[in-house]
Formats: sequence, structure tokens, C-alpha cells
Amino acid sequence: MAASARDLNQRDLNQHFGLEGYSSNVLKLFMEHLDQQPQSRLLDVGPVCQENIRFFASRVWKHYVCDLFIRLDRYLRKGDPVYQIWKDLDYQPESFDGILVWELADRLDEQDVNRLVTLCHSMLKPEGMAVVMVMGDQIASSETRSFVVGQNYRIYLRPQLHLDLPLRGRQNRDVLSMMTPFIPAKSFICRPGFMEFLFRRG
Repeated sequence: MAASARDLNQRDLNQHFGLEGYSSNVLKLFMEHLDQQPQSRLLDVGPVCQENIRFFASRVWKHYVCDLFIRLDRYLRKGDPVYQIWKDLDYQPESFDGILVWELADRLDEQDVNRLVTLCHSMLKPEGMAVVMVMGDQIASSETRSFVVGQNYRIYLRPQLHLDLPLRGRQNRDVLSMMTPFIPAKSFICRPGFMEFLFRRG
């Protein structure tokens, strides 16, 4: 019965966006990296999603979720400085084998993107991996969506209607430039129009 409900939710998402979801090559490579790490630690800075918590918790030793999207929304609504969100990323240096950034960079200005990248570089262990998503022009939307991970690394979009965040579209070259401290590992342009990037800390 539960599986049927999940299938129905995914069909609803597909109809809403005109998408069938897509298979994430970057996420597959990312998880293969984590599978090789003893007592792997993963940090997810995206919107809280029960499907993702179940997916990752079954694959890694420790899964940390720090929803920077909802924090960013709260500060913007109050008119508070955005930089205050970084106090919530108070993890020790070299704490994680992997970080899921999702499309957070598309919601930040250059100064805050630089701070995000610096923090991710510090929090990752040497050879650790970071996943960055960017929306292509054909699907770019001010509507914030979470990436819901399904079976076989299928990703579906879920509207986050409670969030009102700015959109600052970035191209391939912009992402490579902002992630300069990292080593590019892989990038893919996916059928629905997403660009996926996998970066490694040297």
C-alpha cells in the first residue's frame, strides 16, 4: 500500500512538471564514493525530505541534514542579513565525506556563494565529494523545488511552496569558476535541463 502511494505521488509530480524524472549519473557516482568510505558521513543542506532521509540513512554511517533553504527564506522575510545562515554550518573541519549542495548556489549572490564554497571545502575531508545542481534555462523557475531521490537514482521535483527565494541562474562556466578550490570530477547535462556537477576536494 505504501509503495502505491509513493508511485501516485511521483505520477502527480510528473504531471505537474511534464517530466518523468531523470536518472542522476552524478548521484550514482557520489554514492559509489561514499560506499567506499568507512563510517561515511554525509551532509545534506537541501530542504528536509523524508524520502531522501530514508534513502541516504540506509547507505551512509551518519547522515546530517541542515536545511539552508528554509533558513535563507526566514532571513529574507525578516530582512535580516543573509550571511547569518552560515552560523548554522558550525561543523568541524574535515567532518564529511560528501556534501549535497543541490541548487542552493542558484539562490545566493556572489558573496554568499563564495562563503558557501569556502565552508564546503573546509568541512569536506581530503578526497571528499560535493554535488551541485543548476537549473538550465528551459526549466529555470523562481519556484523553489526539492530534489526527491527515488529508486535507481531517479530524481523527481517537489514544489516547496512555503519558500520564496530569489533565483540567480548560473551557467556551466559560472559553476566551474565558483568551485575553483575544488577539482571537477564529472558533469552531466540531464534531459529535463538540469546540469549536475561532482567536485572533489584535493
